[in-house]
Amino acid sequence: MKRIIFILCVGLMCFTCCKTSKKATSNDMPLCGTQWNLVDIEQTPLPEKLPVQPYIIFDEDGGYHGNLGCNEFMGTYYLNKQKMKMEYSGATKKLCKDMETEKAFLKALKASINNFYIDGNTLILSEGSKEIMRFEGTTPTEE
Repeated sequence: MKRIIFILCVGLMCFTCCKTSKKATSNDMPLCGTQWNLVDIEQTPLPEKLPVQPYIIFDEDGGYHGNLGCNEFMGTYYLNKQKMKMEYSGATKKLCKDMETEKAFLKALKASINNFYIDGNTLILSEGSKEIMRFEGTTPTEE
């Protein structure tokens, strides 16, 4: 019974929170279903030329997935208004030529992210007032 109540609560939070954020305007991209392309980590811009654009997509069901720049990753997240908790689950283990950006993105994903903010097509994930990652939203590409 507790499991059913928990699942219903998580589903309800995701349904309401993914549609709009607390301060959302009609010009803000939705958290869920948008491909959020990584722009910088801890206010350090990514290199200009990367073989694959690192990104994250938040799903309506409380899961997230994306690409670290080489490997695919996944996890779960929980929302409560502007608060977010992310739990990293794992990633594929391909070895690629340059993995520095991937390592930095993975480290940032494992940080204690507890806030998010959307302004237009920009998503900021932070730990308290410290910005951890910044993304630009686009329509998801076919995977």
